[in-house]
Amino acid sequence: MQRIDTDGRDNSQVRTKDMESQEVNSGSWSTADFGAEVGSKPRRRWPWIVLGAVVFVAVALGLLTRSSSPAVDDEVATVANTAEAVAADLVEIETLDGTLGRVAADPIQTLNSGVLTFVAAAGDVVDNGEVLYRVEGDPVVLLTGDFPPYRDIGLTSGDTGVIAGVNGTITAMPEVGAVIDQGDIVFEIDGQPVVALYGDTPAYRAMADVSENMTGTDVAQLETALAELGFTGFTVDDEYSDATANAVEDFQESVGAVDDGVVNLGEVVFIPGPSIVTSVTPVGSQVGASQSAVVLATDPLDPGPDVAQLEAALAALGYGDGLTVDDTFTLETRDAVLAWQADIGADIDGIVDLGEVYFASSALRVNDQLASIGATVGNGSPVLGITAAEIVVKVDLPADDQDLVETGDTVVVVLPDNSEVAATVDSVETVATFDQQGNAVFEVVISLEDPSAAAGLDEAPVDVDVVADSVSNVLAVPVSALVALSEGGYAVEVLQSDGTTVLKAVEPGFYADGLVEVTETDLSPGMLVVVP
Repeated sequence: MQRIDTDGRDNSQVRTKDMESQEVNSGSWSTADFGAEVGSKPRRRWPWIVLGAVVFVAVALGLLTRSSSPAVDDEVATVANTAEAVAADLVEIETLDGTLGRVAADPIQTLNSGVLTFVAAAGDVVDNGEVLYRVEGDPVVLLTGDFPPYRDIGLTSGDTGVIAGVNGTITAMPEVGAVIDQGDIVFEIDGQPVVALYGDTPAYRAMADVSENMTGTDVAQLETALAELGFTGFTVDDEYSDATANAVEDFQESVGAVDDGVVNLGEVVFIPGPSIVTSVTPVGSQVGASQSAVVLATDPLDPGPDVAQLEAALAALGYGDGLTVDDTFTLETRDAVLAWQADIGADIDGIVDLGEVYFASSALRVNDQLASIGATVGNGSPVLGITAAEIVVKVDLPADDQDLVETGDTVVVVLPDNSEVAATVDSVETVATFDQQGNAVFEVVISLEDPSAAAGLDEAPVDVDVVADSVSNVLAVPVSALVALSEGGYAVEVLQSDGTTVLKAVEPGFYADGLVEVTETDLSPGMLVVVP
């Protein structure tokens, strides 16, 4: 694109005319600057062209000044070339130099201690769900996600001891890692079950239908739990009624307890929600009423983005049946984790321990093995040097052009074979660095819509076409149709229906692709203007 100027720049497309050689149709123009701004970027503006006293009586390419009564056929013959004035969108493109490459990342450091039994090889591309390395057989797996892990991710956190409630012998106990849900038997003492119900108030007394009608928050949470388990026929309130006792008998019968309608201490244990068994008393052990028989992790894990990205990664790997991808770790999440752990050869405990997975936004390419198989590593030991797997375009944006692109902008990358690929600006550094010439630049990273188009072109130079400015639905004519008037200003020569031409004053504005926006004129789309 060219800018028309007489100060040493190209004005070869602009013709000149003397005002006296043609009638100038209705119009006056200002010698002030003109053109509007688009968005926050400056509009391309036209300088005024001053030609002094030079007056061209005849125009090149056979365009002659018309007489007052020319022959129509002769006039038509002299107008060799015309073009239509059009309503158009004009776009100014600026081309930047870019290079294909990959974005480097910090080395992967292990959080585990032991002997490396597997390490991905240099040049390997590791994708979502694939193993990066193993420490004594335990895999560390790449999962897709942007949020760095900072905690164990499981159904619960924190440990709570469950008191036996009665003296006796442990006759049944769940396995460590089992999930205890509402209505499940936690353990048995002397063959009698201790059942988990949901509630925040711990059991502190026997509950039964007595003459004075027992009431309290413990009664209310008992009735709520019974109703949730499907035992009905009573009003859920804080009063232990005959109807409550009847529902309790039905519940006791269903779990194999003595069905007497009385909930004795040690018969139920209230937990806040699904809990995990973390420690047990061996079957056959003697316990006292105040002794802890089993330890449960009962505090629900706080929701968080780490949970959401874990669920999304598992769903993408095909473990999403019944799984809702949100920020809450549920029983369905645990089922997905258990199935995934079984498939990759990890400890099957339903808990994603810190250091068991490595989250990255996309697949990774291994550049270097920083520790080899058989090496002993500890917390913080570097294991793999990595880059992003996808090829991107990197541009050193000159400081003067810092406002030219923003994150999210759409651009076009021109590959060495001149093919064009749509692309998006991923990031623009806010801190300048200096190139080899000492110029301040900002690194821009651009992702290709179709990365496969750049396969095999690592470190190849490319062009990046950026929309620097644009205008929409403006009246435009070819730049070469402009006539620079000796008196100052511009006009276009319009072909009339009778074959004659007339000059119409215009004020040039934005220009691109050989067209120029014209304003302050009675020119309209469809009119024919003379071009060389």
